[in-house]
Amino acid sequence: MKKTTLATLVGAAAFAAAGAANATIVVGGENGYEFSVDGNINQFFIASDQDSANGAYDQNNQGVANGLLPTFFGFNVKAPEINGLTVAARVSISPSTNNGSYFNSDNGNASGNMEQREAFATVDGAFGQIMLGKGLGLYAANNILLDQTLYGVGATSVIAANDQNTGTTSLGRIGWGYEYANWRSQIRWTSVDMAGFKVALAVADGDDFLEARDAAGYEKDARYEASLSYGTAFDGGSAKLWLDGMTQKVSYANLDSIKANAYTVGGQLVLGGFEAVAAYYDGKGQGIGGLGLGAFKNGGSDARDGDGYYAQLGYRFGGQTFVAGSYGESTLERDDSAAAGSNFGDLDTNSMYTIGVYHDVTANLKLVAEYSRMETEYHLQSDEDEVDVLAIGGFISW
Repeated sequence: MKKTTLATLVGAAAFAAAGAANATIVVGGENGYEFSVDGNINQFFIASDQDSANGAYDQNNQGVANGLLPTFFGFNVKAPEINGLTVAARVSISPSTNNGSYFNSDNGNASGNMEQREAFATVDGAFGQIMLGKGLGLYAANNILLDQTLYGVGATSVIAANDQNTGTTSLGRIGWGYEYANWRSQIRWTSVDMAGFKVALAVADGDDFLEARDAAGYEKDARYEASLSYGTAFDGGSAKLWLDGMTQKVSYANLDSIKANAYTVGGQLVLGGFEAVAAYYDGKGQGIGGLGLGAFKNGGSDARDGDGYYAQLGYRFGGQTFVAGSYGESTLERDDSAAAGSNFGDLDTNSMYTIGVYHDVTANLKLVAEYSRMETEYHLQSDEDEVDVLAIGGFISW
């Protein structure tokens, strides 16, 4: 991306359960309550070589930072089943190891090195599961959780003058092949497994679009998300398919309301040592990466279309070493009101290919070596931005 920084991304965990009032929670206690902790610390040496479209931001950088995942430390509680219901909860903290972690201080959203991504409770029963609180959204969750760069770095926010700051985290493929699921305050229902099929519905706090939230008269509606998935296992492998969608209405600057809509479809196939993933998305009013950047066109009067995809193929040697390669693109339609060189109004396509080796030394230690080539094309410029990113590091988890 051009002359800006994106960050605040992804991790995956689970903090389960809260018990009855005044209950004593004991680790593995005889009263049936369970308590556990989990988490990770990851760190990478990251080197980048950048050639920008206009030559003004050509630079080489080296740094030390965490990757697409921040540090996670999660606390989980689970109550025993009572009257057919199991109550659980999770709270996690997500510190970044990066110096000067921030998201977008220009928009009054500066943050320190600590995030709160998960704080939710669940109730399980014959009806499925109800989730209340903050957790990873439904739309595009599988896209990011099955991406090889989840345990690496992927894209970085290096295209800015004298800056390789990855913010709180790097970007993985967010805006380079899929949109961001994001961590959302929500109420969600997930069905029981129905011969491999599952349905999930959620109402979530709506996005504050960067282009709108400071404008006079800006309003947002709740965000609605849905997911239909199918999973099956067979001798020597497994398969998973998903279809997700979202919708949200926004209005600002005394203009008519604009709806943001999107869907994504994808699948994963594991066969022997081979693992393949492919996903496609199409949306309107989402901007690049689903973060609201470049979401509107013609001075904000219309929602801007975007789509993208990624494909990944890997092989797992001996169950411990995963070698994978992937390619993905994210595209925005032209905004005729944008000037050449404008940040996201002029952006056409982000594309990136990644190759990586992810080796589990033990169950608690993963080593990673990853190379990515990022390219950004513009509607009104003949040249493109090109960035090579090499990352070497790994995870300690518990």
